[in-house]
Amino acid sequence: MLPRPRPIPMIRSACCVAALLVAGCGGPNRWGYARSYAPTPTEKGAEDGAKPLDAAMAELKPEEWRTKKVHFFMIVDERKDAAGGAAYLTGKMHVRNEVNGCGNKHDEDTCRVTVKPGAGAVVHVQAAIAPEDREGELRIGKGSLLHVVGVLREKVDEGDGKLVVDASFYRQWPIGYFAFEGDLLQ
Repeated sequence: MLPRPRPIPMIRSACCVAALLVAGCGGPNRWGYARSYAPTPTEKGAEDGAKPLDAAMAELKPEEWRTKKVHFFMIVDERKDAAGGAAYLTGKMHVRNEVNGCGNKHDEDTCRVTVKPGAGAVVHVQAAIAPEDREGELRIGKGSLLHVVGVLREKVDEGDGKLVVDASFYRQWPIGYFAFEGDLLQ
């Protein structure tokens, strides 16, 4: 007589397979449609060791900030071409909410990365723009939300004297792909 199969190892194996399938489906997507902000793996790595940019302190004590990697969110007001196919972006800093706004509390596909409506300091960013962000409806332009990681330049912008960041990473949300606090349910 053959021994009976033991159900525990089979159940354990089935649970492991199910867990792997769920884990594979549950990561952050390009636009971050989730109840809470979900950085992409690349974004997490880029932001590792970066300090949130405090523009007022960086202007007051630039020598303390020039050697540090910084990160911040901004909404683009202007985009100009820069050398080497890069873009020179001007915009205002915004604070990102930990909890995203959702149009329907039961459907994460209605959730949008959410920022507070009050704008902060003006900042300039020079960034190498990915091909998919250069042209078309989803391009980086006026009204786009960016999460920027980079290093402050030694010199400020010649036109307005504001900080300039050389971006090593950015993540972009075009108009309509993010929300302002209060636009959607929280």
